[in-house]
Amino acid sequence: MGAEKSMPRRALVTGATGYIASHLIPGLVADGWEVLATGRRREAPPLPDGVDYASVNLVKDDPWVFSGLMESVTHVFHLAGASSSLSDQEEMERTNVLGTRRILAATKRWPIERFVHMSSTSVYGEEVQLPSPVPEDVERHPSRGYGKAKDGAERVVEEYAAQGTPTVVLRPVTVYGPGNVKLLASAILDVAVERFAGLDRVAVAREPIEQRLVHVDDVVAASIHLATAEAVGRAFNVVLAQYPSSHEVAGMVADAFGLPVELVDDPDAGLSHEARTEAHGRMVEAGMKPRILLSKERFRFLRKANRNNRLSVDALLGTGFEFARTDLAAGIADTVDWYRAERWIL
Repeated sequence: MGAEKSMPRRALVTGATGYIASHLIPGLVADGWEVLATGRRREAPPLPDGVDYASVNLVKDDPWVFSGLMESVTHVFHLAGASSSLSDQEEMERTNVLGTRRILAATKRWPIERFVHMSSTSVYGEEVQLPSPVPEDVERHPSRGYGKAKDGAERVVEEYAAQGTPTVVLRPVTVYGPGNVKLLASAILDVAVERFAGLDRVAVAREPIEQRLVHVDDVVAASIHLATAEAVGRAFNVVLAQYPSSHEVAGMVADAFGLPVELVDDPDAGLSHEARTEAHGRMVEAGMKPRILLSKERFRFLRKANRNNRLSVDALLGTGFEFARTDLAAGIADTVDWYRAERWIL
C-alpha cells in the first residue's frame, strides 16, 4: 500500500478586507495552504487564484452561517476587528469581543489544530508603568478604548484556551509596509504633501520620541510560523527589536523624498492642517489616489510617547522565529516606492 496522504492545511482567515489579511492570505497561498477568506463585504476583495470567499458578519449573522464554514478548516486566523480610527467604543467592543467569542464558539464543533488570534500591544496600556522590556505574561492595564476592546477579546481567547482550544495570540506594534493607510503611512503622506506644496525641508520637533515598528512581512511570517510551532496557549509580542527616535524615522522618510530634516522647537511646525488639506486636494486633482489617511495633526504618529514602549521578543525568538525585515531604512524606502508606484503619493 502507498503512503497515506496527509490532509492539506486549510485556513479560515477572518477580516479578509483588512490590511494584515491582504498580506497574510497571499502568504498562506505561497506557503501551500488552502484558504477560505471571510469578511463583512458582500463582494470579495482582490484575492489570489484559488482562494474561496464568504461574506460573513461575525456579530450579526446566525451562528450556523459561520460554524458551517469550519467543517474542512484546520486553522483559523482571526484578524477581524474594529479599530479606533474607524469605529466608536461600542462598535469596537462588539466587533472585537463578541465577534471573537462567536468565532471561537463555532470552532468547538470541529477539531481545529490552531486558533491564531491577532491582538495588539495596546493591551498593555500607557498609564501604569510595566517592566521594561514588557513581557507577555505581565498584568495588562489597557488605557484606551482600542486597547480595552483588544484586551476583552484576548480574555475570551484565554477562556477558550482554558477549555482546551489550541490558541495562540500575536501582539504586533505599529505595522507598516505596502498598502498601509495610517500611522507611518500618514507621516509619509505629510512629507509628500509638504514637498508638493514647495517646502524644501522636513521640520521635526527637537524633543526625540522613541518609536517602535514592525514590517507587515514579519507579522505575516510570525502568524504562519506560530500556526504550527510549539506555541499553544501563549501570547507573543511582534516587534522589531530596534527603537529608533522620531528624528531617525523622520530622517528615513525625508531621505526617500530627497529632503533634509530640520529640528525645531515648535512641535506644530510645518504646514497647518488647512494648508495640508488644500495641497492634498490639489494632489488628488493631479491624479493621486486618496487612500492614505490625512491626519489632522501633522506627524501624529511620530509624536506619541509611551512609557511602556519597549517590549520583550524573547518568547517569539525562542520558538525559532527570525525577523527578516530588519533594515528599517530600506523597509521605509521600499514602502515609499510602493506608494509612488500605486500613485498613493505623488
